[in-house]
Amino acid sequence: MLGLSVQSSHAKGMNCWVSVFPEKPTEFDKVGVVVNFLFYTDPPFVVDFGEVYRDDDTFSVNVTVHVPRKDEAVLQVVHNQSNAYALSRLEAGEYTFKVYVQTVHGSNEYWLEQEVKFTVSEEPAHTPEFPSNGYLLVLIALTSAAVILLKSSKKKPISLRRK
Repeated sequence: MLGLSVQSSHAKGMNCWVSVFPEKPTEFDKVGVVVNFLFYTDPPFVVDFGEVYRDDDTFSVNVTVHVPRKDEAVLQVVHNQSNAYALSRLEAGEYTFKVYVQTVHGSNEYWLEQEVKFTVSEEPAHTPEFPSNGYLLVLIALTSAAVILLKSSKKKPISLRRK
């Protein structure tokens, strides 16, 4: 899956990145977004990937992450958690997707963890695609050979009478 991706994090011990797919969406594409978190210890882990909210051309999601208490032991385990969001078909224009994070055992406030901007373009005019000249010439040559062989193979019918 190719897509636009932005990565960083305000919280220690994790990275967050957002991927938009397809990479260059058009009005006729179903646009999706994947929110990824990479953690270096366990905990932290995602408790809840919230629902997507839309306000005009801005989409946002609230994510709750469990981070360890200061006295809590942690395992040194690298792990990834992600969630995909379907934004469906969008009109041509500029859009923003924002990920807000709140931590359990941390701040009760949500902060902007990641923001990615993407553009949906109008559907380009499609022109019919023809095979390249080499393939077209081979196709014509094979068709011509088949026609010639069929015409030259016309022989007298075989009689099934006994003598």
